[in-house]
Amino acid sequence: METRKQKKNLSDAVIAAFAAALALIAAAAFALSVWWACAYIPYRAAVDLTERHQTLRGFGASSAWYWQDMGANASEETAERAVEMLYGDDGLRLNIFRYNIGGGSADAALDGAVPYSNGGFDEFRRAESFFVAENVPEAERGDVEAVSAAFRDESNYDFENRDAAVRSMFGKALATGNVTKVVFFANSPHYLMTESGTCTGEYPGQNNLKPEFYEAFADYLLIIVNNLYETYLAGPGKVPTVAVSPVNEPQWDWGGPYSSQEGCHYDPQALAALADVMQRKIAEFNAENGTRFELDLFESGSIGFYDEGYDIRDYLSALAKYDWFCGLDGISVHDYVVDASRTERTRLRRYLDENYPHLAVRATEFCEMQAGEFDTAESGMYLAKVVLRDLTLLDAEEWSWWLSVAKGTYNDGLVYWNAASARADGAGLYVLKRYYAFAQFTRYLSEGDVRVGCTLSDPMDWTGVDIGAFVKPDGSAVVVAVNDGAAKSLRLDGLEGFEGRTATAVCTDAEREAEESDFVFGGRVELAADSVTTFVFSAV
Repeated sequence: METRKQKKNLSDAVIAAFAAALALIAAAAFALSVWWACAYIPYRAAVDLTERHQTLRGFGASSAWYWQDMGANASEETAERAVEMLYGDDGLRLNIFRYNIGGGSADAALDGAVPYSNGGFDEFRRAESFFVAENVPEAERGDVEAVSAAFRDESNYDFENRDAAVRSMFGKALATGNVTKVVFFANSPHYLMTESGTCTGEYPGQNNLKPEFYEAFADYLLIIVNNLYETYLAGPGKVPTVAVSPVNEPQWDWGGPYSSQEGCHYDPQALAALADVMQRKIAEFNAENGTRFELDLFESGSIGFYDEGYDIRDYLSALAKYDWFCGLDGISVHDYVVDASRTERTRLRRYLDENYPHLAVRATEFCEMQAGEFDTAESGMYLAKVVLRDLTLLDAEEWSWWLSVAKGTYNDGLVYWNAASARADGAGLYVLKRYYAFAQFTRYLSEGDVRVGCTLSDPMDWTGVDIGAFVKPDGSAVVVAVNDGAAKSLRLDGLEGFEGRTATAVCTDAEREAEESDFVFGGRVELAADSVTTFVFSAV
């Protein structure tokens, strides 16, 4: 016979079991409701307009190689159209012009020497020097003092005829009124200053600039830069920022029988010693002439860290030994090797913040470095990823593509000059998807804009999305999103002040090329599949 206590215990057990079952049912229902809700809640990104990061200095490209070909051989219509496509208001609106100071690889016919390696030097990768080497007698070329004196004598420079084609294009770019910064960069010293006697490097990857010519090399660069400055840039309303970049990709092993372009290796100690001379020479020149030239260092060939060879850390460590390094406001880097890697960018930025927090980053060169089929939507997406990750992960304050103009099918141009192509316009020019992908940044972000906080906040998978937000001095906002995947609906938190007002969406994808459309912002925006989209929110 069951006792009252036994009955009570049984009753309690039943009640407990029933309660537990109800709890499980409730939990399952809640989980299902959460899953159902999440399935239809748009992806979210939190924009913080008060979280300020770097101030942008703009976007650019270089004058190297084919720029001189176009300036010499293209029609006036073609040359002007190319410049408008790059620097004009109806083009990319680039504001940074990178001027290549040649080391003399195109002067062989003039000088009777061979200022490049014995390998197959690419005819289109040769550059003239303003310095007239034949003014230095052969018998004096082994005399350091005589050669140095020749480089310091301005009468040995030809600014009337040398590099005339590039200077013509340079003048056209400046005439657009959009150029606010010019960087004069040297891939190599003049060949008379080198160990190899060439401007393609010293095999096998040894320092090629003779130390006894550090001073003369600095003087040589300043004579050229100052002449171009006085001719094109000086005076009221002219370009406010002029930088001198004496070194380019110093860690690479330039030289050898297969070198096909100008280049010069520097180990960290050599680079630091040259930079010290350049810093002093520029400061003295500015004081004497009332100029404000800047030193731009050091065009690192990569942002990656390596187990073998030199990387960016080695060069920074060597530079940090000089007192003036603390006043250096930034360094310039190239993206070629690590491409779109998030990891490398995050690691470099963290390293700089921990060791050299005063250094900004300028991304000064990039191209895809491959031949073959290149006019694809994927190429545009790839460029957009690199630019956006440099801006958001590296805190890059400026970003420049490599070649302004190119020929053929190599992935190194923004504008292609090939009248025979079916894609060419009446001026013989055509552009690729990457041109429009770049326009997603260059047409809507300007010098003086500030990157602000923007964090992907939805717990769902965002591996295919990159996003960044910026504010302009007038209070308007710009959000750029790269969506490498299926179409998505994106909720933008933190922009409530812009809701209910007309905004503009600009999209480049497989079908569209920087196509603009207006919409009323209700807190949500749409990302097309495999696209880069720029959202412009006007100020009140």
